[in-house]
Amino acid sequence: MSNYFDSVASAWDDNPMKIERAGATAAKVKEIDFESYNSIVDFGSGTGLLGVQLRNTFATVHLADSSEKMLEVAKTKISTANLDNIHTHHIECLSELNSKHSAIVTLMTLHHIPDVQSFFSQAYNTLDLRGTLIIADLYKENGSFHKNHPEFSGHNGFDVSALKGIAEHSGFHVERVAPFYEIWKENEVGVEVSYPLFLLVAKKSG
Repeated sequence: MSNYFDSVASAWDDNPMKIERAGATAAKVKEIDFESYNSIVDFGSGTGLLGVQLRNTFATVHLADSSEKMLEVAKTKISTANLDNIHTHHIECLSELNSKHSAIVTLMTLHHIPDVQSFFSQAYNTLDLRGTLIIADLYKENGSFHKNHPEFSGHNGFDVSALKGIAEHSGFHVERVAPFYEIWKENEVGVEVSYPLFLLVAKKSG
């Protein structure tokens, strides 16, 4: 869906819910006890709404996304605020980084990735020993979340027990999975529907 994200990039930061969601996720990330605070990758970073908020928590922040337009907005934001410890990467997958990092965070990104097993494997290889993976995404839903996006071909949220199993099979120790935020959307008959998000925190095992 990179074409879709390119098309909405200029107005992405105008949505109060997206700003609030990123803030709630950043607050949770800052509560985590990391082995190292050297660098974090915000994978699927978009305009950097989440990653930029972590600039004082980690020595270096890497914003990585497949949408060039999203990253252009992020670059403008970084330049305007003169933030010298944030870098952008136009990539499709984590293996393209070719570097090790203290942590990886994804917000509403994993459900767009077809091969979840491959994502966890690449995350494992991208992290330092005892590095931390944080995933913020949708619980399993009935497919209505993306009802206005017929081009969507990802996952309708996740069964967190199954996701935990994939993480552990990939070499992670899952420390916790818990709900932390709700997205509200109007359905086809005008009723507001809640879509809860989970936060999964996992450490790379030795």
